[in-house]
Amino acid sequence: MAVVKEITTVGSVTMPINEKWTVRRCRYAPEDGGQGRLCIATGIHGDEMMGQLIVYGVARRIMEQPQHLHGVVDIYPMLNALGLDIGERMEPSSTLLDMNRAFPGTPDGTALEGMCYRIVQDMLGADLVLDIHTSTQNKSELYEVRMNARDAERMIPEARALCPELIWVYPDKISYSASLTSSLCEAGTPALILEADERRRRPQDISEHVVEGIFCKMKDMGLWTGDTVKAPARVEDIPCIRAQDNVRRVTCEHPGVYVPMDRIGSYVEEGQLLGVVIDALEGVALEEVLSPVDGLVFSQRSYSAVYPGTLIARLYRKEHA
Repeated sequence: MAVVKEITTVGSVTMPINEKWTVRRCRYAPEDGGQGRLCIATGIHGDEMMGQLIVYGVARRIMEQPQHLHGVVDIYPMLNALGLDIGERMEPSSTLLDMNRAFPGTPDGTALEGMCYRIVQDMLGADLVLDIHTSTQNKSELYEVRMNARDAERMIPEARALCPELIWVYPDKISYSASLTSSLCEAGTPALILEADERRRRPQDISEHVVEGIFCKMKDMGLWTGDTVKAPARVEDIPCIRAQDNVRRVTCEHPGVYVPMDRIGSYVEEGQLLGVVIDALEGVALEEVLSPVDGLVFSQRSYSAVYPGTLIARLYRKEHA
């Protein structure tokens, strides 16, 4: 059966200096429409590029194996298109507001609020929405699925089927309530955050891992009947952070340049070396940053300038794993 591909404009608003902010959706569906709907969104933050490669990989596999698609896949590759064009994290107007703190929006508000409203309305009713983000500057992350504690009981099984390396349940907090995922969950449409690393390794390697996880989930939903090759033997063994007490933040004490060991995704022991802070002018090592606990390194500072209190790593404490 052939796949029908349809590109639709979700919203378009006029911005200063004769620019237009347009959000488009590309829909892939079997000719008979199929059953079920998955939405994949990325580009809320304009300085996060990994999502482009991930949705490209999803679209490419669908078009290469159209006979295996049995439901609707909606891809929203550039929610903050103007920010993506210039590599600006925030919505690039005079206000520089974080788009992911403006949902669910309102039809009669500012350009940002109006666009957020149109996006949410377009996604409502989907069986699942995946909101793809990438690690912030100078920080590497595992392939993680994140969710709010309020939604954890119903969403953790959904997350496991995505075959991430880690599931992180956030505590309830005000800032999260204005995000795309929280707004959709509040409205009854299940949504999850996917966090992928674009700072450390070849982007193709990371994107292929996430794409494979998405197709594992599509198979779980009945949207896909093709082969998947990277599903873990026991998804219940995926580490799941449910309490912030299980997370240990590691910071440095000296200013300088941080030179990391490659620990991301590995278990370290208490006292094991995570990296060194150096002073290039003096030619000395100012500080050895050691792991304070046994645990899984799921977030790691990359080679960069640091200052006292800079976050070096996050560890999921092994004794609670």
